[in-house]
Amino acid sequence: MTTTKDIHSVSANIFFIFTFVYIFAALALRNNFNAGLMIFLMRLLDIPFALVSLLYGGSSLYLQVNNGEEKSDSVWGILIIALCVILFAGVVFINFAFPSKL
Repeated sequence: MTTTKDIHSVSANIFFIFTFVYIFAALALRNNFNAGLMIFLMRLLDIPFALVSLLYGGSSLYLQVNNGEEKSDSVWGILIIALCVILFAGVVFINFAFPSKL
C-alpha cells in the first residue's frame, strides 16, 4: 500500500470513531445526561476531530483526483494540502479566538 492509501484508511477508522463519540456526546448533552462530562468531551475532541476530518477528506480527494495512484509530482497534491492546512488553521483560530460560552 502507498502512503496516501494508508493515511486514508487509518484516518477513516479514526474519523468514524470520533464521529460516533461526538454524536453520542451531542445527544447526551441535548438530553441533559451527564452534561458536564459531555461538554468537556466535545471541547476536547473538536480540534482532533477537525484534523482527522481534513486528513480523511483530503486523502479521499487526492486519491479521487489521481485515480488511486501515488504521484509525487502532482500539483493537485500541493493544492489539496495547502487547502487542508488553511482550513485547519481557520478552525484552530476560530476555536481559540471565539471560545464557547457553555
